Amino acid sequence: MLVQFSRALNLAAALVAACLLAPVSSAQTPAPAKPATTAPATSKKPSATSSKPKPKPGPSSTKKKKKPAKPVPPPPPPPPPAVELIGLIVMPADVMRAGPPSGQFDGEGRRAAAPRFDAQPVQGVSSIKPGTTAGAWWALSDNGFGGKWNSSDYRLCIYLFDLRPRTEAGGDSRNALQAVIELSDPAKFFPWRLADENSPERLLTGIDADPESLVTMPDDSFWIGDEFGPWMLHFSADGELLAPPVELPDSVRSADHPLVITHTDIPRLAHSRGLEAMDLAGDSRTLVSILEGTVGGDAADTLRVQRYDTAAAKWTGPTLIYVLDPDTSSVTDMSLVEGNRFVVLERDNFQGDLARAKRVYSIDLDRAVPGKPLQKKLVIDLLAIGNARGLALTAPGAPFRFPYLTTESIQVLDRKHVVLVNDNNYPATGGRGANVKDATEWIWLELANPL
Repeated sequence: MLVQFSRALNLAAALVAACLLAPVSSAQTPAPAKPATTAPATSKKPSATSSKPKPKPGPSSTKKKKKPAKPVPPPPPPPPPAVELIGLIVMPADVMRAGPPSGQFDGEGRRAAAPRFDAQPVQGVSSIKPGTTAGAWWALSDNGFGGKWNSSDYRLCIYLFDLRPRTEAGGDSRNALQAVIELSDPAKFFPWRLADENSPERLLTGIDADPESLVTMPDDSFWIGDEFGPWMLHFSADGELLAPPVELPDSVRSADHPLVITHTDIPRLAHSRGLEAMDLAGDSRTLVSILEGTVGGDAADTLRVQRYDTAAAKWTGPTLIYVLDPDTSSVTDMSLVEGNRFVVLERDNFQGDLARAKRVYSIDLDRAVPGKPLQKKLVIDLLAIGNARGLALTAPGAPFRFPYLTTESIQVLDRKHVVLVNDNNYPATGGRGANVKDATEWIWLELANPL
């Protein structure tokens, strides 16, 4: 019995030892995991059991590279509003008025042996205003012969014309000079020496001031915007200076200001970039002006719009900003529509066939935001004027162009009619031909879209 029990114990021990020495089955213990590797997507191949069909060889299986998108050009500007030529007067270039000989000085102020002209030319219309009777027009003459130093024998003045435009092909027109008001300073308000300093009348000449904008006041006096200062000059109905010149705010002075010429101050405006545009607001007391050029330190192609209260004798309100078009160089006039709405004449620096930008915009100061440009709306393209009445000598069907270098005067008659005039810078040429003296053209326009 004991022998049998001992044998059983030995057999069980042998079985246990056999189990401990046997290898472990892979089904019981997983093999160590290999590091995961991700093949590129392009290296993957569809399996044989995939339900997706294999792509067929050919152009459709080749992935084309996307071409860069072409820049989309901006839409073309809308066509200019329709405008029709309904009246025309052409003043010949060589018209003279009574007065002393003129044109004896060159651009450096040197006196020639004899004057070029026996009298005073009727020329250089730089601003216009309707007179008090039908057909009557005030016209401001500029400083004479285009510069400060060559115009000391040209007498500054305001003309009064009687004008009846030609309104149909072949019709007659009337162009008569009724009066001349010569500008003077007998009370000695002008603080700098004049060319005619020693005469009792102290007549102003083209070396003293450069008149560019004209405003007629309810009391029959005149306000004139000048470029040499620039100054605002107030004259009586007889042309006498009523007060000292009004300087611009912030001591903005041009290269032609007496203090700059004598090196007492530095210029912040270039030559001939002063008070070119000015008119009276609807309140009949506020003069609104736009400088022709950019003030030094201001952003390029921006012009200052400023207001002067004639009753309070002070500049008022914030300075506003007018921005020139990329293809223009200056603003040359403005005219009241109503309230604080105006039209503005903007132009390039070319003439004749080379002229590309002679435009009229409308602006509304009531919608102005200080520090931001005034909004502009194109109302007239002066290089695309209809001529259905045949008033201008153009090719049949061709538009009438007003391509003068100095398109400087505009006057609103009502919301559908305006009058414009060029400054002919006598005896300059080029507006209607390289060797043709520029005439003074007055044009009456009718707008299809009211202002």
